[in-house]
Amino acid sequence: MDVNESWEGFAQRMQRLNPLFELGRGMDVGELKPHIQTILMQVLLLIFYRELNDDDNRRKSDIKYMVEESIKHMKLLADDKQIERITSGLLYQGKEEYSKPFEALYYDEIRQSWETQVFRYVTMDELYTNLEMGGQIVYKLTDVAQEMIFMSREMAEEFSITIEQLYSMQLIKNGNFRKATRNLDHLISRVNRLMANEFSFQKEMTNNPKILLMEAEMQRADNRIEIEKQFEEEKNHFRTISSMIEKTKRRNEEDDSLQKELILLQEKIGHTRQLHDRFAKLVIQNISYEMKLKVENPSLFWENSLVSFREHFYENWVLIEGVQSFTAIERILSPLFSPKNDFILPLDWIWGEQEFNEIQTNEVEVEDEVEENTTRKRVTDWNSVISAWSYVFQYLQTYKEFSLTNLAELPQEVQNLWFEESETIDLWMMFDKKPLKVQVLHRKEETLSDEREILLYKLMQEYPQFQVFEGSKLYTEFDHLAEPFQWNRMKITPFKICVEEGK
Repeated sequence: MDVNESWEGFAQRMQRLNPLFELGRGMDVGELKPHIQTILMQVLLLIFYRELNDDDNRRKSDIKYMVEESIKHMKLLADDKQIERITSGLLYQGKEEYSKPFEALYYDEIRQSWETQVFRYVTMDELYTNLEMGGQIVYKLTDVAQEMIFMSREMAEEFSITIEQLYSMQLIKNGNFRKATRNLDHLISRVNRLMANEFSFQKEMTNNPKILLMEAEMQRADNRIEIEKQFEEEKNHFRTISSMIEKTKRRNEEDDSLQKELILLQEKIGHTRQLHDRFAKLVIQNISYEMKLKVENPSLFWENSLVSFREHFYENWVLIEGVQSFTAIERILSPLFSPKNDFILPLDWIWGEQEFNEIQTNEVEVEDEVEENTTRKRVTDWNSVISAWSYVFQYLQTYKEFSLTNLAELPQEVQNLWFEESETIDLWMMFDKKPLKVQVLHRKEETLSDEREILLYKLMQEYPQFQVFEGSKLYTEFDHLAEPFQWNRMKITPFKICVEEGK
C-alpha cells in the first residue's frame, strides 16, 4: 500500500474527530474529570432529542438541569460550582463575557501546514429565541455536535435522508422494528434542519431583500436541488417502507406485540411525511415571496445605480462648471457625512414603559429644591396568582380538562382573584402556545424559565396535592365550532386546558 494513500482526506478526518477529543478538555471539575466526556455526551443527546421533538426547553438553565440530572443518573456527586462549570464549558470556551468558540489544531496534508479549527457544540436556535421581547437564548446543536452523535451510531458517511431511509429499510428487513422506529428520529432531524435553514432564509429575505442577489448562486440554487432530490427520495423510499410494513403485518397477523411495533413505526412514518409536506409548503411560500419581491420592487435588485455621485455631480458638474462658494460644497457634502435622522425614542424609554412604574419624589435641600425621578420595578404577587389558579388544577384533578367558561360558574370571590394580577390572565394565554411536559418538582426555581413551569412549581410548594401532575402533559384543545364568550367585559377564545397523565 502506498504511504501517500494514508494521508488522503486526513485533514477532514481530524476535523471530525477534534470536537470529540476537545469535549470537556481542560475543565477543572475535580473528581468528575474522568467522567466529563460521558456526562457532556449525554447532555448533547438530551438537547438533540428535545430539538427533535420541538421542545424549546433548551436554555442555559435547562442545560444546567440536564447536567445535574445526568450526573445523578450516573450515580455521581457534584456541587453547584461543578455543575455551573460543566454547563458553561459546553456553551463556550473561557469566560462567559467573551463567549469564545472552541479551537483545535489539525494538520492539512494539502497545504502541508498546521491549521486552526474553530467550532461550537451548540448555537442559538433562531426559531425559538426572541431576544427582542426579552427572552433567553434557546440553544440547538451545531452540525459539528450532530456529526458526533451520528458518528457514535457508526455512520461512516454524511448524515442524509437517503442513508437513513435505506438504513431503516435494512432494519425492517432484519425484523428490528423498534430500532427502525428510533432511526426515523434522525430522518426527522434532517427535515427539521432543512426547515430551520429555510425559516432563517425567509427572515433574512424579509429584512434584507438584496440577499437574493448575494445568495442566488449559492444558497437558493443548492436548496432547490436538495429539495428536488429530497422529495424524489421521499416518493420512492417511503412507498417502499410502507409496502414492507404492510407485507410484514399481513404475515404476522396473530402476533399482537409485533403488530403494536409495526403500528408505532407506521405512525412515525406518517409524522415524517407530514414534516415533509410542511417543508414543501414553506419552500413554495418562500419562492413565491421571492418572485413577488422581484416583480413589485425591481429597484431593490438593481446592481448598478442609475445615478452616480462621482459621475453626475463631481465629474459632470463640479469639475466642469466649478462652484461659486464653499457654501455650495458644504450643501452637497454635508448630507453624506452628517445625515439628519428622524428622532427615535430611546430603547430605555420603551422598556421603561413596559416594565416600570414611574414615581416622582421631591427632596428639599438647604440650597435649593431638587426633583428626582426614581423607579420601582413592578413585582408580581404570586400568592394571588396561585390562589386563582389553584381552582383550575383542582378542577383538572377531577375532570381532566378545564375551560374559563367553568370559572365563570364559580362564586364571585373566586372570579375576582383572576383580576388582582394581570399575570393571572396572561398565564392562561401562555398555555395555548404548545404542550407542556411537567417536570418541576425536583428542580430549583431559579432554573425555570417558562412562566408556566414557575406557576406549577409554586402551586406544588403551596398545595402538595398538585404534585400528582409531575410527569403529566398539559395541552390545549380548541373547539372550532364554539363562539368566543364574554366574561367581565373580556372576549375570550373558547379553548380548554387538558391533562394527560404520564406513562
